[in-house]
Parts: sequence; structure tokens; C-alpha cells
Amino acid sequence: MTAALGAPSLGVHPVTAVLGIAAGAVGAAALGGVGTHAVSAPSVASVATVAADLHLTAGSTPAPATGGSAAVAPVTADPTSAAATVPELTKAAGLQAQAQKVDAAIARFESKIGSTNYENWCERAVENAFGTQGHYASAIQDWESQQQHSDWRHAPRGAMVFYDTSSDGHVALSLGDGRVVSSSAHHQVGIVPVDYFQRPLGWAYAPY
Repeated sequence: MTAALGAPSLGVHPVTAVLGIAAGAVGAAALGGVGTHAVSAPSVASVATVAADLHLTAGSTPAPATGGSAAVAPVTADPTSAAATVPELTKAAGLQAQAQKVDAAIARFESKIGSTNYENWCERAVENAFGTQGHYASAIQDWESQQQHSDWRHAPRGAMVFYDTSSDGHVALSLGDGRVVSSSAHHQVGIVPVDYFQRPLGWAYAPY
């Protein structure tokens, strides 16, 4: 007698089984009227739900469904160069403040044009232009106390220009264009060429 052999059991992955069922159902729906009974195809959502359940049963994590919220990898900010720009910003702010101070001093000095009150008081006139007084007794003393620059013809705007006109010397304020505003310009405060006074010594930045 020949013994009946049982058919070997085929191990089918749950997902494969579900996808096979879904494909068969979709095919049956597409053939609609061919068979005696029409089979309605399961919705995509229900198939996805069943697949997810089977995945969980098998111990794996289902992939997010289309249209769902995908996991977003953390964004790592690139190092910025902001710290490197701090010295430049500080320098720019300092230059702007200095320019404003110079403009204010020139405007204050120019507001005295025509006045004779500063005749023989050039050092006081320049210091008053910067809103101060009494730092130096004379222009020569001021000149000897500063870092000196010899190119007096190109004194920058707001720099003090010094002259060896007497034992006390003379000081004027450069406009930066080859002119100075000064006391004793035709015996009053006025604007004259930088070489109007004799024996120019040089220029220095105002320390006020």
C-alpha cells in the first residue's frame, strides 16, 4: 500500500498574503461582469491598515503611509561667522561716532565765523569747538603732546593743524579739503586755505 504523503506546508509571509489577496480582489473588481458574482475591492486604507497590523504582529515597524507625517531628521545649524564680525562692527561703530564728533566740532566752530572773541585764543577756539576747554595752555603745548603727522597739506577732516607762528604757535581745524576754520583769519573766525598761516608744523588728531 502506498502511504499518502501530506503536502509540505509553505511558509508565507503575512504581508505577501495580504498583498496577494488585495491584488486578487482588485483583479476581480476590474473583471466585474465576467463572473457570476461581482467582488468589491477593499479600500486602499483598509489594506494599509491590515498590512500595518501584520507588520506589528511580525515584530516590525510599519512605514508611514503616503501623506502621513514623516519623521524629520534634526537640523544641525552650521557654525556662523557672526563672532568673527564683532571686531569689524565695533570698529565701524567707533568710526561713525568719531565722524559725528568731528562734524559737530566743525559745525560749532563754523557757527562762530565772523566773531573776534577768539583773537589770539586759537587753542581755546579749537578746544571749545570740541566742547571742552583748558587742556593745554597754548597751541605749541598741544602740538608737543600729540602724535605728530608732517603732511599738513593733506590733514584729514577734523584734524588739528599746527603752525609755528610765535612762541605759543597757532592751531586751526582742518576741513579735509585743503582749508581750515580758524581764529585770527583776517582778525576773526573764518575759513582760509591750509597754507594761510606761516611755518606749518603738521597735523594731529584731536584728543578731545
